[in-house]
Amino acid sequence: MDAVKIAKKDLRALAKEKTVLVAVLLLVSLSSLSQIVAVGLTILYSPSFNANIKIGLVGNAPIFERVAHPVKFESLEEALASLKVGEVDAVVVLNESLDCVNYVDVYILKEDVKAVKVIPALRKILMDYQDTLRAYKGIPILNVKAYDLSGKPVDVPEGISIQFRFMYTALIPLIVILTSIILGVYLIDILYEELGCLEVLLCCVRLKDVLLAKILAVTFVSALLTATWLLGLIANGVSINVPLTVTSSYTNYILSVSIAMIVFRFSRNREEAQLVYSLIFIPLILSFLTFAPSPLSLVVKSALSIFDFAIVAFLAIDLILLFLAVKLTEFAMSKNL
Repeated sequence: MDAVKIAKKDLRALAKEKTVLVAVLLLVSLSSLSQIVAVGLTILYSPSFNANIKIGLVGNAPIFERVAHPVKFESLEEALASLKVGEVDAVVVLNESLDCVNYVDVYILKEDVKAVKVIPALRKILMDYQDTLRAYKGIPILNVKAYDLSGKPVDVPEGISIQFRFMYTALIPLIVILTSIILGVYLIDILYEELGCLEVLLCCVRLKDVLLAKILAVTFVSALLTATWLLGLIANGVSINVPLTVTSSYTNYILSVSIAMIVFRFSRNREEAQLVYSLIFIPLILSFLTFAPSPLSLVVKSALSIFDFAIVAFLAIDLILLFLAVKLTEFAMSKNL
């Protein structure tokens, strides 16, 4: 009961932490606006939304002209001048040959917004040109088709792969990373809050109860945040395996909390602890994106309902690390008595 009372006190103090609250609002925004962001990316990067671009051509390329319907220029200087004033969106330099390799030079403006519009559409035009050349030379064209379980062809809408990749390989891992960071920072805060009055507090409760209260408070916050972003994603029509996703997310949460406790043990003040924690945990969890299996890659698999036995191994490792971190924290707090 003493641990529960202390945990309630810590949770009430959460409302005063502006940094944590801003991070929580960001987390809620990411999950609740996920579909809008995904649609926005599709509009930006899908060629079907940006097909109306003007291409300038320098050189002799009759087949390319039939595919792209470009504006012809006599010289590169003339074409680049037209590009700078916005008369064309891109300049292609191509002297077409049907007997050897064709080399294409492409010029576009450095402006980011303009490039976002031009590059996907130009890529589609060049791919159509490539297919036309292959057909002319008698080279087979690979057409990939999707079928359902009954054997009927499935028409995959253009741009859906962009939404899929963004949602599962970018947004969900980002939300888990942000939640993990919030929990680590919050734990460091509530641990340092007790140091000033720890001697008085221990006249009424045991040190183990104090540590248990911190873990209970972080557990409650983690459950609240996870439920918030899961509901936000589901409300936006994202299909997600809730039990597996929660389990894999906690492999990252427990790791974050364990590192926060270890950093607390070896730091002299709150500011130093939060800085060191950030320098350790953020590069570590971002490195998980580069190899598999990792706690972060398991989140992606879990969201897609793919079970990996590595979840069990990572949970076991994290729980052992958490046990050692609790012992180190108990030792650190007892030194301040």
